[in-house]
Amino acid sequence: MISVPVVLAGACVGAGLAVIVRSLAAPVPDLSAALRRLDATSAPAPSDVDVIAMSRGHRSFDAGVSWLVDALALRRYRADLDLVGETPETLAVRKLGYGLLGLLFPPVLVAVMALIGVVPPMAIPVLVSVVLGATLFMVPDLDVRRRATAARHDVRRTVCAYLELVALERAGDAGAVEALERAATVADSPAFVRIRDALTRAQLAGVPPWSGLSTLAEQVGVAELGDLADIMRLSGEDGAAVYTTLRARAASLRSQLLSADAAAANAASEHMIVPVALLGIAFMALIGYPAFARILFG
Repeated sequence: MISVPVVLAGACVGAGLAVIVRSLAAPVPDLSAALRRLDATSAPAPSDVDVIAMSRGHRSFDAGVSWLVDALALRRYRADLDLVGETPETLAVRKLGYGLLGLLFPPVLVAVMALIGVVPPMAIPVLVSVVLGATLFMVPDLDVRRRATAARHDVRRTVCAYLELVALERAGDAGAVEALERAATVADSPAFVRIRDALTRAQLAGVPPWSGLSTLAEQVGVAELGDLADIMRLSGEDGAAVYTTLRARAASLRSQLLSADAAAANAASEHMIVPVALLGIAFMALIGYPAFARILFG
């Protein structure tokens, strides 16, 4: 017969998994509810009671998540989260779900072991639960940083190509604004889409396009994009010839990217030394064991 603690532990694990799935699934907005909120003259119909209750539940959940974001100071990851397409609220829900999963997995494992007659000391599952919960609680932060680093490297590659394209447009007698806009339309990669969106927002706001690029550089944390904005500001405001400057900045950035790739490749090669060495030792032990066993044991 399954005991009550086992059932409760399984329910807690299921709740943790549900929180994780809820954080990963994008909510689908209710179009009718949104239209009713926009229409100030319409009153909620009697059939909308359930919708109002659900909206209140969502507001309570959002308020709790916002408090968790502020308590954990997750808004400091705003630049990294923007790069990977997430929000601080999503990160908070992921951290909570991972932490609960780490806390509740050892008790469930102990309960399963108790069913087969193996009962470890109580201190062991408590210690493992705390350590595993704390470790999994930090996993989403590390994952966001890793993905943001990779995305930022891709943005730098895009900026290197964008510098060359803008230089070519300027060599073709295109104006500063026209060169920036034309060069941003040659590809549909996420970084190029970000650049196009920044230029469009600057145009709608009535500000120069290099101001939009400067804002984007601050958001994503890529200083090279800010350098491009400064160069084009000189060209647009003072009429400076920037073709040579753009090509030189692109060459410098290309050298930096190649050096970073070479360093990453060398680090990966060094990390492979230990597994290869262990594999060689194991192979030699496998080959030499019969001879050593015959010598030692006759």
